[in-house]
Amino acid sequence: MSKMSELSAMIDNLISCGETLAETGRALKEFYSGAEEAPAKPEKKAKKTDSAPKEAPAEKQYSKEEVRGILAKKANEADGRFKADVKAIVQKYGNGGSLTDVDAKDYAALVSEVEGLTDA
Repeated sequence: MSKMSELSAMIDNLISCGETLAETGRALKEFYSGAEEAPAKPEKKAKKTDSAPKEAPAEKQYSKEEVRGILAKKANEADGRFKADVKAIVQKYGNGGSLTDVDAKDYAALVSEVEGLTDA
């Protein structure tokens, strides 16, 4: 009987490993396909009725290069007066303090905040 209980324990272990492997596979698939699924979400919102309140227009999607250019332009504006402010804002959105550490979904908010810097 001990051989049967040993075999049963091995089978349970094998099943557990298989479930963990399948779960890991699903998580990886979701992670890498998340960028492709994002455009599908606005289509679902298009089925609104006329009685629903109107939404604000969708935020512009920025590439890292566009954001980098906007940040550089603002940092060099007014003889570099905003350089420290731009750096502080980037650190706010990215814990490491560089644009590489900022999540792409935060680019619009980052640009909005940087563009709000004025001489006032």
